[in-house]
Amino acid sequence: MERNSTESSETSNQASSNEMQHETQQKITWGRLRGIVNKSLKLLDLNNEEFSVGRGRDNDLVLTLDELPKHSLILVSKVHFIIELANCDLKSPAYIQDASLNGTFVNREKIGQNKRRILNDGDVISLSQTADNKFEFMDFRLPAELAETYNEVSELGAGGFGLVRLVKDIRTGQQLAMKIVKKKKVSRRRRRAPEINEVNIMKNLTHPCVVRMHDAVENPKTVYILLEVMAGGDLLERIVSNTYLSEELSKLYFYQLCHAIKYLHDRNIIHRDLKLENILLETKDEETLLKVCDFGLSRVVRDGVILVYTKKVDIWSLGVVLYCCLSGSWPFGSINGSPFTDQIEKGEFTYDSPSWEEVSHDAKLLINEIFTVDPKNRPSIIDLLQNRWFCDAPMQLKAKRLMKLESVASEESVLPIQRWSV
Repeated sequence: MERNSTESSETSNQASSNEMQHETQQKITWGRLRGIVNKSLKLLDLNNEEFSVGRGRDNDLVLTLDELPKHSLILVSKVHFIIELANCDLKSPAYIQDASLNGTFVNREKIGQNKRRILNDGDVISLSQTADNKFEFMDFRLPAELAETYNEVSELGAGGFGLVRLVKDIRTGQQLAMKIVKKKKVSRRRRRAPEINEVNIMKNLTHPCVVRMHDAVENPKTVYILLEVMAGGDLLERIVSNTYLSEELSKLYFYQLCHAIKYLHDRNIIHRDLKLENILLETKDEETLLKVCDFGLSRVVRDGVILVYTKKVDIWSLGVVLYCCLSGSWPFGSINGSPFTDQIEKGEFTYDSPSWEEVSHDAKLLINEIFTVDPKNRPSIIDLLQNRWFCDAPMQLKAKRLMKLESVASEESVLPIQRWSV
């Protein structure tokens, strides 16, 4: 009797687990439509069994004169085409069904009314034979070689670059963040695509405050980058949820961030895209490890090469991050009166918001130094780490424990930055 009850409970739990897994899979974005000619047609994520396009109000994408000129719109049917993925099964093929009177075209070939065909990554869908209503289909499902190793768990984020999914390694059970990036055509001016650049830089990075890359897989159209999972979200989310951060917490975060940038600059790497969304937190705890991510725009400075940007661009970005942490607002913007670009060029900003009343004079002095317009006079990352604002032994010890760095001094003393093993 007890055994039967247990078996019944296990069966019920398994059924619930399967239902939850199915619901989770339905939420995963398995594809995307991108307007090719008409840029007003934004990126459209596909995460349901069906996605319809046409003039009718019940479509997922309703086409109007805002998206298409009149001469093109009159050729569009009430329901023009439907993209299908049966049961949102990520292992099933995606189909496109032609529901129009005038025809739907895939790679310039007409499908035929009420007929359907398999849709492949990179296929171009046209509502007619004209050139002002085309979409590119982007398939974000894992290829067979990756599906054999990783199970897709849920979606972590999406952006213009692609998607980030939570996946589980079937062999080890380890969860990883998989960044799925569609390759872009590389212009003559740009020697290497950003997604390949990111992989080449990250594969050599090992620091407690830099997101670790576990693996990267590339095929002709897509790059899959497997990263450690950061469960605490990004710094922008943390600031927004708290309005702004206390000076004590801002200092703890900024200290870790400066160590990450020092590590990069010591290796002649300029991040070039330091922003709140690219700074991740390990846990939901207030005092947590912070890590830098997203190296798609990063550059390695070669000896003898003259560049229009230097390591000082990262220093300026650090100033923006610190200002946002302490005030919950941006240092430069139209709300301050003069145009945004003029404020940056002149280094004009204020400490007007009420939150600044709680901030120390040393913190403001540090921000003033960082926002030095002439990069030659702007402090280096070593200058920042030696700033008197960081002469805070308790904060340094907290940071040391989070970063798991060895201490070389007692808790009673202020730890000289140069003596840390970073």
